[in-house]
Amino acid sequence: MSWKETELSYRKAAIQNATSVGLVVIMYDMLAADLRRAIEAMNARDVEKRSAELKHAFLVLLQLEGSLDMEKGGQAARNLSRFYSVLRAKILEAHFKVNTEMLQRQIDLIVDVRSAWQQVNTPVPEAGVAQGAVELGSQVQIVSNNDAPEATSSTWSA
Repeated sequence: MSWKETELSYRKAAIQNATSVGLVVIMYDMLAADLRRAIEAMNARDVEKRSAELKHAFLVLLQLEGSLDMEKGGQAARNLSRFYSVLRAKILEAHFKVNTEMLQRQIDLIVDVRSAWQQVNTPVPEAGVAQGAVELGSQVQIVSNNDAPEATSSTWSA
């Protein structure tokens, strides 16, 4: 089994066993990893790889934003929507300017927000949703960033 196949198997197992908030954390991990690989590609002057990594990052962002339930999510959903919009704009700007520092700042923000989601991702016995979580009820589709992408869907609420 190749490294990519092993990574994909691990990712599938993590998704299948994740809590609803855990799926959001996985998406943030994917987004940060895409941006890190884009920085590596920028440093290597590999435009094709940089573009592919950023394209996948935009797909992850699209999934995160598309999964927001603006009615049930209230102010938290509106804030996340604004965060995703600004993040998308900054990533695009960094891509055009070939600016690794700008991408690194976005990674730092993603990691900060991911940490907040991770804190919410504590098991709650029999209660369902962790205290402080906002019902966003939607569907997440995890898309692998390789030549033969496989997708796994799971419903979640965060």
